Amino acid sequence: MKYLLLICSDGVPTPEKAAAVRAHLPAWDEEMERRGILLGGAPLDPPSTAKIVRVRDGKTLVTDGPYAETKEYIAGVDLLDCVTLEEAVEVAAKMPVSWFHAVEVRRFWDGDERLAPVHRTARACGSGTPMPMRYLLTMYLDGIPLQPEAQAAMERDGEAWRAEVESAGVQVFGNALQPPAAAKTVRVRGGKTLVTDGPFAETKEFVGGVDVLSCETFEEAVALAAKNPVAKLQSVEVRRFTHESP
Repeated sequence: MKYLLLICSDGVPTPEKAAAVRAHLPAWDEEMERRGILLGGAPLDPPSTAKIVRVRDGKTLVTDGPYAETKEYIAGVDLLDCVTLEEAVEVAAKMPVSWFHAVEVRRFWDGDERLAPVHRTARACGSGTPMPMRYLLTMYLDGIPLQPEAQAAMERDGEAWRAEVESAGVQVFGNALQPPAAAKTVRVRGGKTLVTDGPFAETKEFVGGVDVLSCETFEEAVALAAKNPVAKLQSVEVRRFTHESP
């Protein structure tokens, strides 16, 4: 099964905490890659660089900054391939980030069936042409159930959107996530692993899915986010990865 680790930060870490994470994170990466668990991931640019995309009455509305105006924010993501939720929690507890922040563990909705495989962009980059940057599209739902007709239309149009970005060679991976009630939040404090049920942030809004795109520019990523049917009814946050993920 595929699991998403959402690295949840409560603010900019102190230099000491940041140095500790940088010192120990390579060993975690190496172990998880050796075990065949880690499929991809990277830190994200600060939330101040985010764009929120909504489409209302056919008009694209783009605002600066993260979706939720709180001190907590998603600082990075990792994609795992684990046999059980317990294994995913064990992997999250080994991540140095969990020593200082929180790691939310969420399973993708349909496991392996609909999750696009992680791959390098299919776009051809000639000599001297910079590689496209990778952007995270985070789908935020407000927790209010849609009418059955609207839900069916969003799912249908969502499949068409996914087919479009895959055929264009910009899709890296993505899928809907299971409900936040199925989440586990992992913290390690004083050498003890603390696991709580539910998402990191106790609000009515929650992350309903993620997609990673490989685009030439931020503007292209925003334009593709606006085409996603989720933007017509909910909100899509666009964030750039700080550096290229494997």
